[in-house]
Amino acid sequence: MTTERPGFRSFASTPLAITLWVATALLTAMFLAFGWNLLQMGILIVPLAVVSIAVTAAALKKTRGS
Repeated sequence: MTTERPGFRSFASTPLAITLWVATALLTAMFLAFGWNLLQMGILIVPLAVVSIAVTAAALKKTRGS
């Protein structure tokens, strides 16, 4: 059994973080092309951006060994 707490650090990796950021950028571009307003985009993009930030921070902590 490990002493690490479960959470984003358990599955966070650099490729996953990159994939999430690319997906966020592509979805934003697609929604802008469809002419969605900010409220419609925010409902989908903000949660994805929050997860992207959390996974990126966890991956950075994991690679630094903290």
